Amino acid sequence: MPKMLPMVIQTRARPSTTLRLLCAEAAKHGVSPEACLENTSVSAEMLTDTDASHSTEDEILAIENLMSLVPNNVGLGVAVGRATNVHAFGIWGFAILTSPTLRAAIETAIDYARLSFMIADMSLAVEGDEARLEFDLSDIPQMAQRFILERHLVTAVKFITDLLQQPEFDAFEARYKENAADYAQQLTGITSVPIKIAQPVNALAFPTAILDKPLPKSDAATLKFCLNQCKQLLEQQTGTLPHWSQQVRDTIVDNIGTDQQIEDVAAKLSLTERTLRRRLTDEGTSFRQLYSDARMAVAHELLASAGLNIETVSWRVGYAEPASFARAFAKKYGKTPGEVRKQTNAKS
Repeated sequence: MPKMLPMVIQTRARPSTTLRLLCAEAAKHGVSPEACLENTSVSAEMLTDTDASHSTEDEILAIENLMSLVPNNVGLGVAVGRATNVHAFGIWGFAILTSPTLRAAIETAIDYARLSFMIADMSLAVEGDEARLEFDLSDIPQMAQRFILERHLVTAVKFITDLLQQPEFDAFEARYKENAADYAQQLTGITSVPIKIAQPVNALAFPTAILDKPLPKSDAATLKFCLNQCKQLLEQQTGTLPHWSQQVRDTIVDNIGTDQQIEDVAAKLSLTERTLRRRLTDEGTSFRQLYSDARMAVAHELLASAGLNIETVSWRVGYAEPASFARAFAKKYGKTPGEVRKQTNAKS
C-alpha cells in the first residue's frame, strides 16, 4: 500500500526533470529507477518524456525510497542539487534569468516555485547586513527532510552564483535546525559552504548588499536555451510560420524584454524596413501582428503556468506600462491578466 502523506502537502504538477535527476543519482548507488519509483504513479518509461509531469507526493515518496535504500545517504541531496540547472525549467527559467536584480530573481523564483524543484516553502528575510533564504520543512515527512534541504540549499547557491556570474563568490552560510554534529561533519566534507547546526531556522545566509546590485547579462547559452523554449511554445500555439514571418518572430523572442520597432528587427535581418514590410505583407501578416502575438503568448504562459504578478510579466515582455499590457492582453484573450493569474493560483 502506498504511504499517505500529510494533506498539507500540495499534490501539484511538477516537471519530469526533478525525478529524472533523482533516479540518475539513485543509479550511481545501485538503486534502479523501478525501486526508486515504487508506490508512486510514475513509471521508469515516463522519465524520458519531456512533457510528463508528476505530483509533489510522488516526488516525496521517491525521495523516501532512495533515502531508505542507500544506507550512507548523507549528501544525496547535494549531488542532485549540483545537477539542477535553471535552464531545465524552460520559460520559467527565462523569467528568472531576465530579472534585473538578485532580489527580483529570488522573488520570481518564489512566485513560480510550484513549477520548480522546490518542495519546502521558501521565503526571503532581510535583517540589516544579512539576507536569508529560509526553508520551512515542517510539513514534509522526516525521512525526506535532509535530502530536500540539502538539494534546496545547494541549488540556491548554484543559482545565485550563476546569476551574479561570480563562481568564486563564497559568502554563504548554510544553517540547519537539526542538531546532529556527526551529520554536519559528514556534510562539511561534501560541500564547501560553511554549516551551522542547532539554528532557529533552516536557511541560506548571504550579504544583503548583493540583493539589489544590477545583474550582469545571464550566461548566453543558458538564456538561449530558455528563449528556445519560448519559441517552441509559440510554435505549439500557432504552428510554423512562412519563412520571413518565422524569422521576425524568432528575432522578437530573442529580444522580448525590450521595446522593439520594425526597423530594429529589419536591421537584425539585414533588410530594409520597406523590404521587410513587403515580405510580411506577401505572407499575409504584419510586424505589428507578429510582435503582439509573440508577447501575448509568452505573457499568457507566465501568468497561466507560473502565476507571476502582472507587473513582472508586463516588464518581461517589453511593456513599459502594466496598464497598456493589461489592455492588450484583455483584447487578445477576452480575459484580464488578473483573471488568468487568479485561476492559476486557485489551482495551486
